[in-house]
Amino acid sequence: MTIDEKAETLSRFAWSLDGFVVLERLSETPDHLGAIVVDAVLQAGINYKTVVRPRVERLRDEYPEARTTSGFLALIDRVCLSDLIEWKGQTKLSTIAEVLNLLKQEQVETRSQLKLWLLQFGSTSRLTQIKGIGEMTADYLKMLAGIEVCAADSLTMGFMRQAGIEPKSYDEARDILCRASRMMDVHPVALGFSIWEYMAKQPNS
Repeated sequence: MTIDEKAETLSRFAWSLDGFVVLERLSETPDHLGAIVVDAVLQAGINYKTVVRPRVERLRDEYPEARTTSGFLALIDRVCLSDLIEWKGQTKLSTIAEVLNLLKQEQVETRSQLKLWLLQFGSTSRLTQIKGIGEMTADYLKMLAGIEVCAADSLTMGFMRQAGIEPKSYDEARDILCRASRMMDVHPVALGFSIWEYMAKQPNS
């Protein structure tokens, strides 16, 4: 199948599901740089609703000083990051710290500045040089920053397999998702979140 044929297959499959609901409106990501970075780094391979979301919301609500890169780094100097987000895995903690240091180096302090920086040539390459930041996480970070982009995570890949589609690569999966969103006349970010919401409710997701 061509990519367009795979996209059409995916759109038909989505519309055929009784439990699939398109999220027409998405809430705006809060202007809290610390919460955005923690959200993006923790989500890979982790249950979002039960593990990631509570930590992100707690950081956002209890530590307003972490809304900027400098503020979050200053907070980490006073309070151990593992205690702030209740996380013991050193790999993701190191990734969060490296992302923050990169953003500080690039003079990115707020969500709006993050969006502008991510739109610059070479920014994605610098991000993915950090251990723990792959293409999907970079795309997810762009979504949180307000950029219209598709991100194909493990749940999206599983949804495609249920539709009988086996993407050859991450880039192809992302392309299929974007094209399907146009065919369905659905915002690409909304389609991605709709798929995640559907798959998260499935057994063994």
